[in-house]
Amino acid sequence: MAIHWLNPLDQANIPQSSFSSQQLESWGMLHQAQREAVIDQCIQCIPSPPANQLKVMLDEWCQQQRIDSPQKLHRWQQQQGFTSQQWEQFVVRRNHWLLWCQQNLEDKLNSHYLKRKNQLDQVSYSLLRVKEKHLANELHLRIKEGEASFEEVAEAFSEGRERRQKGRLGPVPLSQPHPMLAKLLRVSTPKQLWPPKQLENWWVVVRLEELHCAELTGSLKQQLLLELGDQHLEEQLIAAKTKGRA
Repeated sequence: MAIHWLNPLDQANIPQSSFSSQQLESWGMLHQAQREAVIDQCIQCIPSPPANQLKVMLDEWCQQQRIDSPQKLHRWQQQQGFTSQQWEQFVVRRNHWLLWCQQNLEDKLNSHYLKRKNQLDQVSYSLLRVKEKHLANELHLRIKEGEASFEEVAEAFSEGRERRQKGRLGPVPLSQPHPMLAKLLRVSTPKQLWPPKQLENWWVVVRLEELHCAELTGSLKQQLLLELGDQHLEEQLIAAKTKGRA
């Protein structure tokens, strides 16, 4: 649903106050305020968008926030203490910061993606665990020979919480399972059933169902660019503090 932004919503005039660094620090807000100041410095040369581009920005923001009517937008603005103009500035500022990150940090994007890939990739898998090795071997054989499905065996015999889901887990980030399981799942092909493996006090049988590899497109690209932007902000603040002590 397209929302028409030409009719401003009624807003109360709220007095604006300025706060000292000491006050912000005592409230635990100084660091965030300094980050916002660095963002302002970075984006100060980016021109304001023309009216048609602004409308696209506002509509996209509302879609992302699942705000589909002027009434819902009005409520959100009231909750945040924004006037219509302040809200528009807020959305434009977010877009300008993303644009700055694209223009200045995109050359670091691929390496950052590779570093984060284990946290971004997701996996769906089946798991059962028992205390006794001989039971694990027997259950593995039943599944392998087709005498029973993994779901049936897990529901009847698994001694972990996965029993309630008939052994099915995920999708979850590949970094979430135990490192030994994650290593097996990373090198597995879909439906590959592993023989019992000892994992701490358990014997486990695991089968990969699906590996969902994160692709560097769309919203993920924006997320990673903003992560790089966060890193840049922290580096700038550390450098400023170091210079101040010199």
